[in-house]
Amino acid sequence: MCGRLTLHTPVLNWLLEFFPAYANLWPANLGAMIKIHPEIFQARYNIAPTQNVLVVPQFAADATPVLHSMRWGLVPPWADSLKIAYSMINARCETLEEKPTYKPLLAQGRCVLIADGYYEWKQTLGPEATAKEQSANKQTYWIHRPETKPLALAALWTSNHKAIEGLPSKEPLHSTTIITTQAGPDTHLVHDRMPVILKDHEQVARWLSSDSPWQSVRDLVGSAPQGTLEPTRVSSKVNSVRNQGPELIEPELFTPELF
Repeated sequence: MCGRLTLHTPVLNWLLEFFPAYANLWPANLGAMIKIHPEIFQARYNIAPTQNVLVVPQFAADATPVLHSMRWGLVPPWADSLKIAYSMINARCETLEEKPTYKPLLAQGRCVLIADGYYEWKQTLGPEATAKEQSANKQTYWIHRPETKPLALAALWTSNHKAIEGLPSKEPLHSTTIITTQAGPDTHLVHDRMPVILKDHEQVARWLSSDSPWQSVRDLVGSAPQGTLEPTRVSSKVNSVRNQGPELIEPELFTPELF
């Protein structure tokens, strides 16, 4: 599961990392978006489900990539309530082709979610502990690339045109879900799942090509190889969505024998 994200890397730097061929395009695109959504361009250390995130959807070879703001937690076209989004913040890669909500998005609903890290919680008690005890004894980790380089997360997105209570009915609701897979060698001791990570601009280009059918990119949906990620033990302050700031990703001292 991937339930909290970070993005303190300047968005322009992220875009130049994964879309170097479009360096001249981004300043104007960013300028327009910052006027509309200034809050999501600030350094963010505790991005939670239902909040807006930045994504780049698929685009054709004769088009250019465009940055969008979308709600984290998929709200399918048939949904008339936001409640379903809480159970659709992640999409398991093993069942993408089976689930009627996800299958139609595999061809033309792919996107990349912009981040530079995510949080995961390690269970510290054995199976004999009660669910309440296990919940109260989890250790938090911030998982990121070495040297905190940006992350490109494989995701899906869709639009809902229904009038949903609590939201303006004038515009469609765009929402996204992060694809998850089995944990790789860097993170399996923390949690058994992880987001699907696209390692470089070439993989991002393949994933976002509208001219590429699902079968030609499904090989990208897998665990990250060793050396891709680095788990850093941090405090539990991130558990509260009200907490923000760089202190959330500061390493927490611990006794090795208790790890």
